[in-house]
Amino acid sequence: LSEHQRGLNIRLPSLRFDRKAGSFAEERGHTYFEIPGAHKTNPNSTVTAILCLSGLPSDLSTSILAHEATHAWIKLHPSFDPSRPIPPQVEEGCCQLVAMIFLNDGLEPPSSQTSVDGPSDEKLRQYFKFSIETDTNEVYGEGFRKA
Repeated sequence: LSEHQRGLNIRLPSLRFDRKAGSFAEERGHTYFEIPGAHKTNPNSTVTAILCLSGLPSDLSTSILAHEATHAWIKLHPSFDPSRPIPPQVEEGCCQLVAMIFLNDGLEPPSSQTSVDGPSDEKLRQYFKFSIETDTNEVYGEGFRKA
């Protein structure tokens, strides 16, 4: 996306990972992504991309993208001053909190059906939430608990 496309709404197909086929399949409907205009972002900070590995369980991908999008939101917020960065524990804690909110309330209810390939979506989501809640890392785990 280029500087010239700011303010435009980009129409992206809604995709869902088909485990049996091992690939993404287009679903009905679309997602619209608005490229923020320069007046809506911080001119002193930029975000080039948000990346996530493919092939991960959908709930894990969602929580990772929610976490990373929170970093982007912080960096692009008009009040963010790159010369006075937020302490890592505060920033990572907030990002983990948003990931947890998505896992708790931002997704469709998970399937409890166990597949031959592994645990049910419900068990995976439960594990991802448990991992955030019990993380012993000083920055991520303690940051989440303080947030």
